[in-house]
Amino acid sequence: MKRTWMIIALLAAAFAYGCATKKGFEKPGFAFGCPIGDTKVSSMDDLVKFKVLSEGKRTTIVATEMRCTMTGDLLKIDVNLNNDSSKVKRVAYKFRWIDREGMRAWEEEVWKPLLMYENSNIAVSGVAPTNKAVDFRLILLSQE
Repeated sequence: MKRTWMIIALLAAAFAYGCATKKGFEKPGFAFGCPIGDTKVSSMDDLVKFKVLSEGKRTTIVATEMRCTMTGDLLKIDVNLNNDSSKVKRVAYKFRWIDREGMRAWEEEVWKPLLMYENSNIAVSGVAPTNKAVDFRLILLSQE
């Protein structure tokens, strides 16, 4: 009986220690694996608002989720786009790669067109063209 209580006490202590350590596995300056610098990001919505830009006419296609990882020494981005409209929509996207100084790390990408059917989701990905790219913005452009 005494041994059982000792095991329970040790497990409780280990659990309390684990809860007292840093929340999650994120490095400082990152959210959901994506670089954010000093920007306060407390949810996926905040991250998407910070990283996604619109150019030209407003589009009804929206980014709903975003995750980033490192592939070797290159930044890889996966983004889910959503069309909750009852119509087929055309949109184009591109990534803008940013270096440590906040300048463009690479020449401007070409627009990549997408045809999104009504009430659909699609995942798009991008890999930084150079290891100098440490940040990015996803740019959406309506083609309607």
